[in-house]
Amino acid sequence: MLQWLNPNNYPEFWKKYLSNFKEKSNRYVAISIESSGINSSKDVILAFSAITISVDKIAIKDTIELFISYTKSELDPDKNEFVTVSKLEKKTEREAIENIVDYIGNATLIGYKVNRDIDLLNTSLAKFECGHLKNEALDIEIMYNKVRDTFEKKYTLDEMCKAMTVPVIDRNSAADDSFLIALLFLKLKTLLKIK
Repeated sequence: MLQWLNPNNYPEFWKKYLSNFKEKSNRYVAISIESSGINSSKDVILAFSAITISVDKIAIKDTIELFISYTKSELDPDKNEFVTVSKLEKKTEREAIENIVDYIGNATLIGYKVNRDIDLLNTSLAKFECGHLKNEALDIEIMYNKVRDTFEKKYTLDEMCKAMTVPVIDRNSAADDSFLIALLFLKLKTLLKIK
């Protein structure tokens, strides 16, 4: 619980992650999470996807998509169709969180309702006696509000895509959403003159 008092007791993957922050990154990572609900203190991550954006280009070859398995005591499969019907290869929560942390490194995280996604990741990290993510984060809904000169108006991902003329594909996975988030981010970044 008081792990932060002695950082030498952190798991190796977390120590490696922390060492990334000696320098600032110019890399952005668009993330999307599918979870068992919206309460980060009791719900869990079912799927995670991310795609890298570097030098104003989406790096299609630099992506990650993973699915997480849980025991029945961790998650009630009767309450989530994804768990019972998915035949996709799944990782344990520990394996997944290590892969995620390794992938994101010190990049700026981009997401839709990104603080909720970060809360879910931090809840998972706490299970393995790690600290909170240190990454900077940008939320595309907040960016879109700035472009539209609105204040705290709620927009869906589809509404933003339509308004920004981003073609909406069938959104069947976290990977589909992370790609749309990356496309929206590049358009919003240009409009907001973010370097």
